[in-house]
Amino acid sequence: MCFIAVLYAIHLWGVIPVFSINNTIPVIYQHLLLGGFSIIIYLVTQFIAKHYYDMVGFLVLGFLLLKMIFVGTFINVYKLEITEQPILKYIILILYFAYLIFLLIKIVPLINVKTLNKKE
Repeated sequence: MCFIAVLYAIHLWGVIPVFSINNTIPVIYQHLLLGGFSIIIYLVTQFIAKHYYDMVGFLVLGFLLLKMIFVGTFINVYKLEITEQPILKYIILILYFAYLIFLLIKIVPLINVKTLNKKE
């Protein structure tokens, strides 16, 4: 949760004023979409890793694909605002990759714990 708050603060008070971006796409929507999906994916992966470990890889890949589809849809919904300020698309994609890296850092230990226990 702290990561989401930090990214939100950097985006709201750092990126928007520096690049003189109009806040036509509310910043909170971007972080709710990306951060919300990251939290949901982590919690579901944690549950699946405990109970159905054999399916955890497919689940993570499926949710990441779903997250990509939602980001693409989000970009298409706000296409008019993005064509006026093309930097918005790149900011959304940078946020997507920041949340993706954060999510992978949190998920990989969940998957590796079971793998290490099976080898022993």
